[in-house]
Amino acid sequence: MKILITAGPTWIKLDSVRILTTIFTGNTGAYCAKYFKDRGARVTLLVNPHCLAVNRKIHLRGIKIIPFHYFEEFKTRITRELKQSHFDAIIHSAAVSDYTFTRAFAGKIPSGKSALTLHLKPSQKIITLMRLRAPDSILVQFKLEIKRKGLIEKAYRSLKGNKSDFVVANALEDLKTGYKAFLLDRSKRCIALDSKKALCDILYRIILNTRTREKR
Repeated sequence: MKILITAGPTWIKLDSVRILTTIFTGNTGAYCAKYFKDRGARVTLLVNPHCLAVNRKIHLRGIKIIPFHYFEEFKTRITRELKQSHFDAIIHSAAVSDYTFTRAFAGKIPSGKSALTLHLKPSQKIITLMRLRAPDSILVQFKLEIKRKGLIEKAYRSLKGNKSDFVVANALEDLKTGYKAFLLDRSKRCIALDSKKALCDILYRIILNTRTREKR
């Protein structure tokens, strides 16, 4: 079983010392990487190195690690990896930036300004590129919303729009008290999950069963 996992935030450069990023730590991706590696899978982890320090208790020995920091690095490295290798599944848990600055400033923006207006534009949808490059891989995406209300519908629309096979839906309000997620497939079947282990257990079974059917 060959698995590609993405984890952590993609940084967006504002100037030579400042970035736009998210609060996410890459913990789910790191956990999944160790889980699949421990079960004999060949795992490639595309991760922001900032997350490795945060998740240092998760031992990632035996896993191929490809680092990235910035959005463009992420795009370049995942494109190269998907061009060079075929994966049975892609677990895309990275918090890819939805927006980028219309321009990055050279040097350092001086401090002391009374006001500073920054303009953002939508980033390229990397998951679309991933599906194009890996049409036969099982593609698992993640969808986060602030509230539980409407989460399932929004996650399913995202799955259909991105042509993913599965979507893991989270509400930030749920994550404040522990791990909770919902796994949806293309038929909109929904499974509630209460731990990262439960998530990995079901993904492992799905990928293993799919490989078994393909070999018959």
